Amino acid sequence: MNDVTRRTLLAGGAGAAVMVALGGVTKYAFGSTPLVRPPGGQDEDHFIATCIKCDRCRSICPLDCIGVANMNDGLLNARTPKLDYHHGYCNFCDLCIESCPTGALRSFDPETEWIAPAVIDTSLCIAYQPEGGGCRRCVDGCPFEAITTDSGGHPVVEADKCNGCGYCEYICPSNSYRVFSGVRKRAISVEVSGSPRSAATATEGGAS
Repeated sequence: MNDVTRRTLLAGGAGAAVMVALGGVTKYAFGSTPLVRPPGGQDEDHFIATCIKCDRCRSICPLDCIGVANMNDGLLNARTPKLDYHHGYCNFCDLCIESCPTGALRSFDPETEWIAPAVIDTSLCIAYQPEGGGCRRCVDGCPFEAITTDSGGHPVVEADKCNGCGYCEYICPSNSYRVFSGVRKRAISVEVSGSPRSAATATEGGAS
């Protein structure tokens, strides 16, 4: 009986070790955070299978919102395009899609589709801070009127209107406001979500 118990424990330990190892391999291959792809690249399996890392989409982007993933984003993602809204935003000009030679970036309709949802981190948002309330940069600047305010004057993303253009993240002043905090993430950011467009989470951080 003791031998059976010992074998069971050893087998369980080996299985756990394999699962941990597989988790490490997955993180090494794909990174720990899903990347925000240019418009038309939201089917990640199709994108990874067809992108040849030619850099044409980044080179042609007129608003400089397409960056390049590195090894920290995962081995398979390295040198593939990802959106970086700290340098620009997407105006859906379609130049990146038209320049893609393999169809990794497919046709995209910003009125019915989204790149990814904009999410507000209430712990970073100036409008949620007693000393800095009243900021409306994202509300007034959103070209699709996808950000409104609640009864307390806090910004709220309307998921059914947001298409992930990133203009709100691009103009968000929270980094400047917290210049010495070392936080690179802005109070509103476009993040990959598995939720459908009409049901995405618009805020995080626990405030209301």
